Amino acid sequence: AHVRLNDVERDAIALSRDSTVRYYLTVPSRGSLGLGVGAEGEGEAPFTVEVTADGRPTVEALSGVAVGRWADHRIDLSAFAGQTVRIDLRGRGQGAGRLAWSEPRVLVPAVERKTLEPAKNVVVLVIDTLRADKLRPFNPDTRVKTPAVDRFASEGVVFELAQSPENWTKPSVASILTGLHPQTHQQKTGESALPSSALLLSEHLGDQGFATGSFIANGYVSDRFGFDQGWDDYSNYIRDGGSTEAKDVFEKAGNWIESHQGERFFAYIQTIDPHVPYDPPGEYVRMYDADEYSGQVKPRLTGDLLEKAKRRPPEVVFDPRDKRRIAALHDGEITQHDKFFGAFLDRLTALGLAEDTLIVVTSDHGEEFDDHGSWGHGHSIYQELLHVPLMFRLPNRLPAGGRVSDAVSTLDVSSTVTELLGVPPMPANEGHALVSMMIGEPSSHPAVAFSDFQDDRRVMTTREWKFILRGNLTSTLFDLNADPGETTQLDASAFPVGRRYSRMLLGQFLGATDRGDWLSAEQKSGTRLEREDAEMDDTIRDQLRALGYAH
Repeated sequence: AHVRLNDVERDAIALSRDSTVRYYLTVPSRGSLGLGVGAEGEGEAPFTVEVTADGRPTVEALSGVAVGRWADHRIDLSAFAGQTVRIDLRGRGQGAGRLAWSEPRVLVPAVERKTLEPAKNVVVLVIDTLRADKLRPFNPDTRVKTPAVDRFASEGVVFELAQSPENWTKPSVASILTGLHPQTHQQKTGESALPSSALLLSEHLGDQGFATGSFIANGYVSDRFGFDQGWDDYSNYIRDGGSTEAKDVFEKAGNWIESHQGERFFAYIQTIDPHVPYDPPGEYVRMYDADEYSGQVKPRLTGDLLEKAKRRPPEVVFDPRDKRRIAALHDGEITQHDKFFGAFLDRLTALGLAEDTLIVVTSDHGEEFDDHGSWGHGHSIYQELLHVPLMFRLPNRLPAGGRVSDAVSTLDVSSTVTELLGVPPMPANEGHALVSMMIGEPSSHPAVAFSDFQDDRRVMTTREWKFILRGNLTSTLFDLNADPGETTQLDASAFPVGRRYSRMLLGQFLGATDRGDWLSAEQKSGTRLEREDAEMDDTIRDQLRALGYAH
């Protein structure tokens, strides 16, 4: 409402003198609350501003008496930085006339916007089936040796809590390349295919004059499912019958890059070494399991074994020795992959491309190893499947060794890439560029990531909370700070602030018609792709089955 006090008119929330205005938010670093307070009518109107966090006593951050003119206040919230809180603007008066709160808002110190020189080129690497906690930049206690990844992370920015929009390849990669949520791009089934109306990052950068090449070792990211759009050179080694070994995929990508080093290029690489079947050379297995083993786990059969172990009741049961062997095979795959990743980085350096090439490293999903009673991926929304690595390196522009602890989505990759390349954003992109977070500027939107499990489960993740809403409308809340392994489902009634905040964010997102601007109260018609289905012939079924997908 427009409220005029003492001849000064402001936009304000004006209610009775005994009313309460309530907000839920996560407090940013060095945040404060700015607002003006005044009262219409005769007499004084007492008020308080209270801040409540779960498990802590309510703090009265401000108390005063409103009169017939505006009084401005700034309340320091730094004691609550990083926490989800409820802020109550509480009127404690009686009588006629309204209590008015003028434009309450969270403030952060002004930061001069940095102008970054655009990168010339970009490489996006998706390491299939790599959960974040296998890597030292995300889990200092991991046993997995990845010196190349460790060095890369020290030279770029690490997003500590990146979430995949889905728990399997097709929808996750569709989100990376289109910047659309799974509910928008509709890639939720094995048969679904991206329609020609979908705009991929390859098409967009091709229109901006980039050479575009893809080097893909997963059969779901194929022409059959609409992923061949916009590439000057498109390769899917599962579909083409070529080698899917990381050594060969990186070599072919490097050859293509070398042949295009005189022009701007976008190379998309999707390696699959950590995916089943887990079959690294013996030297890598012995790094993690040096003892003799003669049990049921055969490297080339791991895909079939894990699929049978997932069934209810399970057709295969692993004893502790089997589990140790499976973990060693997977960890060996990751270390072997790291060797070839390091060689690829060295090749870019030798070509003189490292300084002016943005490199993004992420994954499409993780993998479960009996963390919550199952194996593999595609079946749950626990962090072992949704929490993936995300790192950006661009020398002399992005801070070396930078770390971001807020939750983000791999959906944001394409919008971040276009900003760092200095090209126009993709139209209808529903992600947010992460550049401001990397260079220490305040974000203009909540740090939250949304994920799906088909149409049965919706997930909201922040630095603190993970909220799951099921198709039967039951819900679960986890505290990721206290319980990163999601071992304890919280009694949400004991965390009213976190529960309400989580439900509000997820509800507003699910109710939005424009998911790219889901916070806006004035919703416009957004993007929605019409679902198309691919023809699944025996060849594609066999190729996917070889990767452990049941069809």
